[in-house]
Amino acid sequence: MNETPHQVNETLRKSIHIAIGFLAITLKWLPWRMAAAIAALASVTNWLVLHRVVGKRVSRHARGYDAGIVLYPLAVSALILIFNWHISLAAVAWVILAFGDGIATLVGRVTPIAPLPWNRNKSWGGSLAFVVVAGIAAAATAMFFGSPSLAAVAATVVIAAFVESLPLGLDDNVTVPAAAGASLAILAVQPLVGEIVHPPIAWPWIVVNTVLAILGYALRTVDVSGMITGWLLGVIVILGGGPPLYVALLAFFVVGTACTRLGYARKARAGLAQEKGGRRGAGHALANVGVAAICSIACWRGLGLVPLFMGITSLATAAADTAGSEIGQLLGKRAFLPLSFRRVERGTEGAISIAGTLAGAFGALLVAAAGTTMTAHHIRPGFMGTVTIDRTHTIAVVTVCAILGSLIESITGSVTRNVPNHVMNFFNTAVGALLFWVAWNFVPMFGFEF
Repeated sequence: MNETPHQVNETLRKSIHIAIGFLAITLKWLPWRMAAAIAALASVTNWLVLHRVVGKRVSRHARGYDAGIVLYPLAVSALILIFNWHISLAAVAWVILAFGDGIATLVGRVTPIAPLPWNRNKSWGGSLAFVVVAGIAAAATAMFFGSPSLAAVAATVVIAAFVESLPLGLDDNVTVPAAAGASLAILAVQPLVGEIVHPPIAWPWIVVNTVLAILGYALRTVDVSGMITGWLLGVIVILGGGPPLYVALLAFFVVGTACTRLGYARKARAGLAQEKGGRRGAGHALANVGVAAICSIACWRGLGLVPLFMGITSLATAAADTAGSEIGQLLGKRAFLPLSFRRVERGTEGAISIAGTLAGAFGALLVAAAGTTMTAHHIRPGFMGTVTIDRTHTIAVVTVCAILGSLIESITGSVTRNVPNHVMNFFNTAVGALLFWVAWNFVPMFGFEF
């Protein structure tokens, strides 16, 4: 007997998705620890109970649950944990996820208008509905909580809608809250000081950036798109993160280029070498330096040393991933999957090796040391006191976070399929930066002495 194919009730699924968003207002009264715990518990409820109450058609899998149903409350819990000091931002990001992502699917199915040119599986109708409905809901939430500003809300909604429309291969319950949370962190968190005084533009460093971009193209390490995009990202890093973050970027560039070039002919014969003769394009630049550029904007807004070291950690993570992949493919004799330890061929998505892991750790250490040392050198005593940096603690934390970020990317790559490599690279740099933020709450690394 043939079984009836599983059918999804998308209207029911997204209606529940949207309805849960109304609970965001409870963050105004609930203690944040309790709220985060409830959201985490809801993921278990969605996994084991939801389909028994509303039926299995709520899921895109015949078993009654899928990744999206479980990830949604986990994403909300993560937002609450990250923004526990700015709970209104967690509420706004939650509402954008609930109303924006939910209505985009429903309207996109009924009134698609036309497919998006960059993603034929998404529509103009869905994206416009995302902006309008999420914009209204998020603005109402911001006014209810008293923050953030409507300008920050509007920009965040547009950014989240754009990210939701991209063919990233990741669940929207991950990409939308990540985009909304990052945007709100940059645009809505208030600076530590009342008035921001930006340093003068470091023109010598911009000249260095320009020369290196041209040199990279001449040496065939980047193509035209990589040269232009890399130059733009370098300027953003210089203007926001200053010399410390740019030195970390240079260290990553040296590590990545050296590891890519090392044994290139041998890797090419094995079919494992970087395409285009080792030249990297705009996608590589955005994937590896995008998070550092975002952190640079946060630095430019006067949000302190934490985003600076998050940016350094993201570049150290990129170095760990690049060195680990390139050296592992060259010297790694026994590649295996990180969860099952099953032996696989070199170059298998998510596979790691001892040689690659050690090379990645060393690459992360070099970037961490370069960025931290330059930060300690660049900061001068102020008129009220001195910023002190424990170099040993900071370098150790940045290095460990980078290694873990690269490892988490390998684990994710081993259990997911059809996710573009650029997306995974951006993911691991974001994870590394986020891990540093977590570590900063527990490990003493820098402070202000009067």
